[in-house]
Amino acid sequence: MIQQKVEVRFEKGEAARFISHLDLMRAFQRAVRRADLPVRLTEGFNPRPRIVFPVALEVGVASLDEVAEIEFTQWTPLEILKERLARHLPPGLSLIALQEIPPTRKGQVPLLIRYHLHLKEAGLTCPPPEALTAFLASPALPFLRQRETQAPTTLDLKASVAAVEAVADGAVAVVIKPIQTARARPLEVLSLLLAKPIQELKTVRVTKVQMTLGPGKVPTPEAEAAESEPPESPPETEQP
Repeated sequence: MIQQKVEVRFEKGEAARFISHLDLMRAFQRAVRRADLPVRLTEGFNPRPRIVFPVALEVGVASLDEVAEIEFTQWTPLEILKERLARHLPPGLSLIALQEIPPTRKGQVPLLIRYHLHLKEAGLTCPPPEALTAFLASPALPFLRQRETQAPTTLDLKASVAAVEAVADGAVAVVIKPIQTARARPLEVLSLLLAKPIQELKTVRVTKVQMTLGPGKVPTPEAEAAESEPPESPPETEQP
């Protein structure tokens, strides 16, 4: 049984932004094992710590507000959990806060995700406020999404874009609703906003700054992927 479930808020800094989601999962699995925490294990022939990430962060994106949900077989004070877990996380991952959440099997899902796209350092200029307002008022935001193994697909990102606004240091903020039908990606929104091919925007640095979670009846595809078991972990002596 789940005796305690904890939401862990953490940062994935610039030094760690190029590690994959799979490596991130392994880093947390190693940390809870080495910290000797009473974590629940998955079932099957190769049990692993029950750690769920509500959404998978894109490779190359730093984050100031990531979340992992960890299930435990016995209750432990949060300050002890935080101290022991922080001691075993690799460089680039920093704990922000821990809080207890209802000990249910179903996890939370992302409702809103806020990104900052750093245009000025990439030599780009944020459009004026009236252009941002007109962009949000567009009846549709069609985007041709290229796929490596499938034919290109045109998606309407309108329902997934909650807000676009200018912020400090020449950056633009994009708030995304991660809906299942057509979840927008930050650079896709920027491509439509600036009317530039996405290939020309690969140098734009993206930072995830805030994520709002809530209960959901149906998990997002990212949550399902994040909860699935990864391939066989490497030996404990290896580092992600």
